[in-house]
Amino acid sequence: NYGLVAAKTMVTTTIAAGTGAVTTLFMGSLMTGKVDGSFVLKLEDANNGVLAGLVAITAPCSTCEPYGAFLIGFMAAFVYKGANAVLIACKIDDVVNAIPVHGFCGFFGVIMAACFATQDNYSAAYYSDRAEACAGIFYGGDGSAIAAAIVFLLAIIAWVSVLSGIIFGALSAAKILRVEAQVEEDGMDKSEHGVTGGYSAAPTAGAEMVEKEAGSNL
Repeated sequence: NYGLVAAKTMVTTTIAAGTGAVTTLFMGSLMTGKVDGSFVLKLEDANNGVLAGLVAITAPCSTCEPYGAFLIGFMAAFVYKGANAVLIACKIDDVVNAIPVHGFCGFFGVIMAACFATQDNYSAAYYSDRAEACAGIFYGGDGSAIAAAIVFLLAIIAWVSVLSGIIFGALSAAKILRVEAQVEEDGMDKSEHGVTGGYSAAPTAGAEMVEKEAGSNL
């Protein structure tokens, strides 16, 4: 019954997304530490946490149980924050954290599909005749799924690396890969969208309280 499979998939997807958002939200607050004596919850952490949970649950969404989705979403938050820290340490500029979310959490999700897939769920969503072999390693699988997942990820890495190297290498050779240094320095919001003013920094919790006490309309 594919209707039941779809219904369960919606449940697992929602659980993983919500768990990823809440976990990342509080992790970000704890990792940042107190600002003016108070912990600060940042919406950007929740936003990327939702995406981390969603990306991680994409592969196993139809084959895992709801409690498995909770664990996957919870662990995805750590994968996302850890990957983000690695990029910062390597001085790799990723403004919207696309690599931690879609790269690292995506790979993590493929591995989790090979760990949390139950025989019953796999049989209902895919093929009953090979459900036993393709079940996750936590549910009696013989390891075929985890082996296939690893080979699959290696194939993706090879495919993307080769094609990216060709495409970006050609663009670099043609000197059209990057904009001029001055445009980079000014920011492309100015050259592409006509934005001439700078961005104002968000006030801290303490500064906001001072402004309110001074009679500000904020």
